[in-house]
Amino acid sequence: MSLLRSNGVPSSCEPCRKSKIRCDHAVPCGRCRRRRKPALCVYQPAPMSKHLNRTDRSSTDSISCGSGSNTTAPASTSSSSASSAWTSPLPPPSHLRDRYLDWSHRGTSTPSTGVFGPTSYLSVLRDDIDDGSSSSLALFAKSLQQNTSAIIDESQIQLGAELLLILLDDFALYEHMATARFDHCQGDLFPPSALHLILLSIRTMLHEAISEPANPLPSLLTLSRSMFAASSTPFIVDPAITPTEYFSGMSNRWEIIGLVFTVIGCSACLLPQHDLAAYWPPNRPPLDRKGLAAVCVSASEICLRFLDYTGVISEQLCWATLEHASLLTLLHGDYDYRPYKSLSALITLLFTLGYHHRDTTSKLPFFRAEHRKRLVVATYAMDKGLSTFLGRPPRMIRRYITIEPPLDIAFTDIIASPEVLDAVMTRLDSNGWNMEGAYTRGSYARACFMMGVVREAVLEISLESNIDEEEGLGLEGRIAEISTLATKTRLSLPSSLYHVSTPSDFDRCPETAKVCLFLHMDSLYDEFILQRILVQRMGASTAKLIAVAHELLDNLLLLIANRAVGGGDGNSVVWIVCPFLLLSSSSSF
Repeated sequence: MSLLRSNGVPSSCEPCRKSKIRCDHAVPCGRCRRRRKPALCVYQPAPMSKHLNRTDRSSTDSISCGSGSNTTAPASTSSSSASSAWTSPLPPPSHLRDRYLDWSHRGTSTPSTGVFGPTSYLSVLRDDIDDGSSSSLALFAKSLQQNTSAIIDESQIQLGAELLLILLDDFALYEHMATARFDHCQGDLFPPSALHLILLSIRTMLHEAISEPANPLPSLLTLSRSMFAASSTPFIVDPAITPTEYFSGMSNRWEIIGLVFTVIGCSACLLPQHDLAAYWPPNRPPLDRKGLAAVCVSASEICLRFLDYTGVISEQLCWATLEHASLLTLLHGDYDYRPYKSLSALITLLFTLGYHHRDTTSKLPFFRAEHRKRLVVATYAMDKGLSTFLGRPPRMIRRYITIEPPLDIAFTDIIASPEVLDAVMTRLDSNGWNMEGAYTRGSYARACFMMGVVREAVLEISLESNIDEEEGLGLEGRIAEISTLATKTRLSLPSSLYHVSTPSDFDRCPETAKVCLFLHMDSLYDEFILQRILVQRMGASTAKLIAVAHELLDNLLLLIANRAVGGGDGNSVVWIVCPFLLLSSSSSF
């Protein structure tokens, strides 16, 4: 019920009051329900009326902190009780303390803070165990199963229902957008087949939950409450689960809703405008791509805050955080603070969950082990790229990551039928590379992971300004060592992978030619940074620097000349071209 004004008349909600429209005083009122903006239906006390205690105020004004549920004030009170209920703007200190203690127990986190290493404070208690990392992983897995659900907050339940309503209104459009971007670029972590399973499960969940399509909000509130209950407990996976069951069985978790919002936002940034117009209803105004991406950022951030509230960390949370960092990069740029911060949160999650250890994938089904490896490799590659672009120390170091690189197989084939997977496995050599030389985006990520030690050495010497020439090899000797390491590491790759691409290669197999071209440009980029250090710090000749810049520029022009027909990949190619083009062109003239 609404609050009473000083004359005893029920007050109107803020939207109705500001619009000078009659309000029915419901919670939410009929007008706000029809406009599908129940979160804005707030009743503010009149400035001349007396304020009741928090424990006696209406549920529309505040949420009771003592029980986690709403309490409603009586419809009428005597003047004496009203005067006794008059309070100062701030409650007494004891009440504030009680509220603080209550909120400290409201959200429960996992009993364990993650996987502990050999130098942790718990290591002395496990000296009799040979494999400390394995025992730590076992303890962490056990603690996750013992996690208790957090107390659900009503305001967050309502906010969650509004997020579900956003998805429901244009779900068909978002479903098309989420998968249409793969017509222009590859997806190795979430290929179309995996996304189809996730989106189909969400569509089914929404339609089964709604009992009254004309007024879906009450049903979505119930669904939101159940999703908070599910997200407050760890996602336990059967070891014998199939890929279809795995990607279809987690739609009732906020991690997946946040993941879907980020995928939609990335599609809004990457898809060409004419593709978006094909999916947009003709009777509606043109789609604002940047506006939709901004809405998706806000929605995914809300979902991530939901997970912070529950305190449960999971692999699915890592998925959502990775895609969220990618969306922030597309929307705000690599130089912005927000994607850098989101990537830091993702790296913290990976280390906390122990996914950098080989032991975390040893007992998983094959498809889950490969998917988790791709998650770690994607984070590692993103960290190296962002650290190089910003000139900052990397947060993820290769020597601390003990997992094996993912196999050179498209993830679409991994989650396909067993017959398809068996046929693909026969085409791998003993090192896990594709013997046919048909490389994909996953091949590029695998190669970047193996060559990451070179980029780390380049970043280390470029960020270290006080190298003493009299101690050790000096600057020139260190750079020569890094060049030798780069040559040795690249020669460890298949010979067809470090082949320098030519225009005829793009005519024969454009995807393989792109992978080889990207790897070659990465190597040239490392060499460019090293030569630039010699010129700036040692006063060396610029001849070699200019030669490397010219070769890098030639490869960029080759990439631009072989873009997709119609320019459908323009928005994705620009993120690759810009950093290289800026450096090479500025040093060539």
